Parts: sequence; structure tokens; C-alpha cells
Amino acid sequence: VMARATLGHTGRELKAGRGTSFVFAAILLAGSLRTLGAFVPDDGVIHLAGAAWVAAFAGFILVYGTALMRPKAR
Repeated sequence: VMARATLGHTGRELKAGRGTSFVFAAILLAGSLRTLGAFVPDDGVIHLAGAAWVAAFAGFILVYGTALMRPKAR
């Protein structure tokens, strides 16, 4: 929703590029690892899930940050 809203409200084309695909993949990976972490006694999987979550939101900032800080595209 954040990606769609950012593109729509900033006047950009509603098309997901490679950066957006990375963000979506990182979120899916984080959720999958978090679920797996419930079944693994070691905390390493939970830490990997957290790292994937951070990577997803850092990627979002890198991909959409400039669009959110500039005037609406025409």
C-alpha cells in the first residue's frame, strides 16, 4: 500500500520497478523467516528476519524517498 500510495499521490506512473520488487521480496523474506524462527531454537533466524525487515524499509526510503520529498510530478 505504501508503494502504491506514494506513486499515486506523487503523480508518478503506477509501475513497480526493480527497487520495489526488492522491497516486496525483503518483506516476504522477513515474514517467512520470522515464521520459521518460531520453530528453530536458535535466535539466528529471528535476527535474519529483523535484518530483512530493516533492509526492506531502508530500500523503501532509497526508492521512494526522493519522490516523497519533491514536488508532485506532472
